[in-house]
Amino acid sequence: MDLDQYYDFDSILAEHTKVPCIALCDFEKDVNLLGDETPVSRNTRIELPYWVAKPLAQYTSPSEGNLIVVEMPKTYGTRVRNMLLASPESVDFRSLSGYYYEFGVKLIEFLIDDQLPHIIDKAFKQRLKSIMNYSQSSGSTIGIEFIQRLDETEKDLYRLGQQSASDFRKWLDRAIYKIKNVDIASNRSFT
Repeated sequence: MDLDQYYDFDSILAEHTKVPCIALCDFEKDVNLLGDETPVSRNTRIELPYWVAKPLAQYTSPSEGNLIVVEMPKTYGTRVRNMLLASPESVDFRSLSGYYYEFGVKLIEFLIDDQLPHIIDKAFKQRLKSIMNYSQSSGSTIGIEFIQRLDETEKDLYRLGQQSASDFRKWLDRAIYKIKNVDIASNRSFT
């Protein structure tokens, strides 16, 4: 985690996403890798939070070599990629991961994958159009259903779009920044 994201709750929650891993060495129960004090043997498939898996995957033991290998999570796998390529607006990101984009960026920086950055970028840009359209208008049934499928990054953008639309309507109605009359004559005496 970068230092600028150290106190960022969204970043912390995104890094708590579990990723599939394969243990490349034996872990004793004292290591408590799974949190229940069970030993983990070599070639065992386990799921670990990203913040635990990343340093373990990057560390190389002099005697054992790499400790674990991190695999691509299913939420970024072929099936979801095909759905994103076919129709990004129909994908329910909230059910995949509350922090789909934030975690996706971390995953892209960590795992080598040539296609994933382009797929996520294309999906984000396409969904952003719909997010801004729905944020500028009052809620329709379709809009409400779409909004319920947003991840946290998209929800933040939706709220910003709503606030911007509200500020613009107030400006058009001259409800903000009204010029008020100042009565200078009442404060002065003319003798």
